[in-house]
Amino acid sequence: MIWRLLGDVMFVLHAAFLLFFVIGGFLAWKWAKLIWVHLGIVVWNVAIVIVDYDCPLTGAEKYFRRRGGETPYESGFINHYLDGTIWPEGATPIAEKVGFALVVIGYVGFFVVRHRRRIKLRGESVGPRT
Repeated sequence: MIWRLLGDVMFVLHAAFLLFFVIGGFLAWKWAKLIWVHLGIVVWNVAIVIVDYDCPLTGAEKYFRRRGGETPYESGFINHYLDGTIWPEGATPIAEKVGFALVVIGYVGFFVVRHRRRIKLRGESVGPRT
């Protein structure tokens, strides 16, 4: 029972991890220090896609499910849970490109928002002109 629960917990953590990958740059517009956590997750995901290795979170979920008496899925997390469910089957490469594009858009927006705040703060610190 505990092993299945741990498998479910890993599923939820992995899903949250991927969701944060997509929206973390946008969240950093409001909470700037999140950008550093997000950058680490971006590097992690880029490495997984480029090097094409198994994500340790997927491995942990499969381990817990196996210990709980379940037969773990053969493919990776994204192919098993998202491909054919969230987007059409076989469209994972397109979904990855969209995800990385959203990361870039989030970062561009982050730097624009940050730049505008700095300009606003400089304008207020100078004081009113007479």
